[in-house]
Amino acid sequence: MMHMMRWTRPDVYNAARDCARHMQGSTEDHYQAMLRVMDYVIAMPQRGLFLAPKGDWDGKDLDFEFEISRKSDSNYTKCKDSSKSITGCVTYLN
Repeated sequence: MMHMMRWTRPDVYNAARDCARHMQGSTEDHYQAMLRVMDYVIAMPQRGLFLAPKGDWDGKDLDFEFEISRKSDSNYTKCKDSSKSITGCVTYLN
């Protein structure tokens, strides 16, 4: 669940991470929280990350090459008051 949320559904990543933290000593409340996250994911299929190649691939051409690129940027301790860092990234499928 964490791998799926991290790479395809960043909108629920924190909720999935919090559910995973309680796997060892989970209760019925933790189980219900996990079900709510999964219900949300199923109910909102239009949300999340969607990668679509620019080229056309018919699914049969074995020589077709997908090109994946990624850009990232970070700024260490940008905020002087809280000393928090800012990080971001974008992934492209061409």
